[in-house]
Amino acid sequence: MNPASITITRTLCELCHQFISNLFSFDFARQTSYPPRWQPIGTEWTSQRAWGDCFRHRETLHDLSESAKMCELCNILHTDLAPMGSDMCQGWLGLYPFWSTSRVGENKQKGHFRAGFRESLAKMPWGSNRIGSVPLHAFKVCHRRPLIEGEQVAWSDAYKRLAAVPTTPLPSEISRIARSWQEECLRTHKNCAKDISGHELPTRVVDLGEREATHVCLYETKGEKAPYAALSHCWGGVIPAITTESNRTARTDTINFHDLPQNFQDAIRVTRALGVRYLWIDALCIIQDSKADWLREAGRMGSLYAGASVVISALDSPASTAGFLIPDRVPVAILNDEFAIQKVFPELYDYLSQCPLVRRGWCMQERLLAPRILHFGKEQMFWECYSDFKCEDGLNSTGGSSGHVMAEFMAIRKHIGISAAQGAELEWRAWYRLLEEYTTRMFTVSSDRLPALAGAAVLFKSTKPATTYVAGLWKEDIARGLLWCAHYDHVPGRKVWGISSSDRIVELTVPHERRAPSWSWAALDGQVDFWALRTDGFIAEVLNVTMRAGENEFTEAFPDGTVNLRGAIVRMFYHAPPEGAGYDVGTLTFEQADSPNDKSVALNGCVMDLDRRTSRFCFVVIVAKSNDDWYLLVLNKCDDETYQRIGMSTAHGVKVDPKRFETRIIEIR
Repeated sequence: MNPASITITRTLCELCHQFISNLFSFDFARQTSYPPRWQPIGTEWTSQRAWGDCFRHRETLHDLSESAKMCELCNILHTDLAPMGSDMCQGWLGLYPFWSTSRVGENKQKGHFRAGFRESLAKMPWGSNRIGSVPLHAFKVCHRRPLIEGEQVAWSDAYKRLAAVPTTPLPSEISRIARSWQEECLRTHKNCAKDISGHELPTRVVDLGEREATHVCLYETKGEKAPYAALSHCWGGVIPAITTESNRTARTDTINFHDLPQNFQDAIRVTRALGVRYLWIDALCIIQDSKADWLREAGRMGSLYAGASVVISALDSPASTAGFLIPDRVPVAILNDEFAIQKVFPELYDYLSQCPLVRRGWCMQERLLAPRILHFGKEQMFWECYSDFKCEDGLNSTGGSSGHVMAEFMAIRKHIGISAAQGAELEWRAWYRLLEEYTTRMFTVSSDRLPALAGAAVLFKSTKPATTYVAGLWKEDIARGLLWCAHYDHVPGRKVWGISSSDRIVELTVPHERRAPSWSWAALDGQVDFWALRTDGFIAEVLNVTMRAGENEFTEAFPDGTVNLRGAIVRMFYHAPPEGAGYDVGTLTFEQADSPNDKSVALNGCVMDLDRRTSRFCFVVIVAKSNDDWYLLVLNKCDDETYQRIGMSTAHGVKVDPKRFETRIIEIR
């Protein structure tokens, strides 16, 4: 070991100065003997053992609070720990650089350390369950500048590899970071478009002028081409200063900057910092009280976001008035010209899943269709293109196989974007993967659920021109598209996909007005799984799909139609699951008196879309088989001899006699 040293030129309290100096002199490694204030964990097992050897810092939360007034590192610790509450801040504060986990072992990232109050360690939250993740309430020594492109640093040397995030995002800093990301993308990413010189401008844009002092106005374009930015944001209720028929003409002369909500003001500042003149914002560039204009522009969303030089994403802003250029977003303790200390940010996928914009339905296609996105989070910026997802602190992700829904969306976004750009035909699986993520999102206006998917549908159809869009599905693959079910929590590590009796199932709800045929996932609100992604062997034959409204009409909010299919059908009795939390899966038997435990007459894995607690008769039709696993639609027979979907069953290890089913032609509406 070659001990390192550090010269601390900024003011730290005596304890923080000693701790940091010791870490560098230890070369960030566990020692056999320590200076004063260090406490080895010992050999006996205690609840603190996994935290490792520690440095004894302040004696109480109050002491830390007082020191935080003068010491930047104490301020970082206090800002992070104090909000947990007094019950989580009992005893003296310890700093733990050598924590360990049973699956990975001791921390191997030099410069990382945890903090916790001694009598509260057993209650401290860990955070992500991803193997190798850094726990919550961890901190890091980091570089004050990001790595230069091509600069290589060992993963374990995290204090040299990771960069400190500036406390406040100034326009000059935003410009520098975003331009470096964009230049790297243009130069090195073979899957990303190289031309950002300008697509045809949308119908209307906000013209920011050629100089920063110039007033802004609404510009009605004439088919010209130029670079433009687009804003992706949460409305969060009523937006002040929207464009309407009454102010449309006046706005072509000027828009009062200070009348705009904070998100729009921030977007203008960022667009100017990026050197772009035109900006598209939905509330300003679509006439909000004109249904005709709204429908026309909604149908152009695909090309609008795809053509933007960059999409500005207000990732963590819950409303238009909140703003996303957050001052003092995250504290930093400067050590010297080279190093600083900052908190370790939460796991990327966990953080993204909690962001308001990620939960917003309209945002899905905005993010899907945009070649390049500059995200503004609560604590740092991110860059997303078809090749990379970069974080301001130096980390990056490309999606991958973590199983997290956020990673899955990154992967499907990349796949769809690259395939469409190359003119390659997309497979049906891509659509179902996209819908699984899309159905996790929420809408202020229920009837937007299908129109907000229009841009994605147009893009998908562009790779399959002969296909027919019907109520959020595709006529040419409708049999597979029918096989959706309320989402269940698949336990990580469970090797076989399938619903078991104890699985927690997402609750689906009925919109206020009928939105789609019962056979479409769009008929209900809530997250769904598509079993076409998990099984083959489809045996039901779809004879026809007849649409009374919505065939290839991508912005149709209320499609209506029927599916005629030939399949094996039988009347069965649905046995509701036992009362109590955590039981949502029922069983089907041929007779009401049959035992749900008798495999010769029972089909397990039945999940009703609604009303899972009421036992009743129903009809089931076999859609797919895979060995002894059957996948069935559960139906209700109507007075006019047609059927409505009411659930689905994933029955495993089936022992029933298939001769008890009768092959018939049925109509589902």
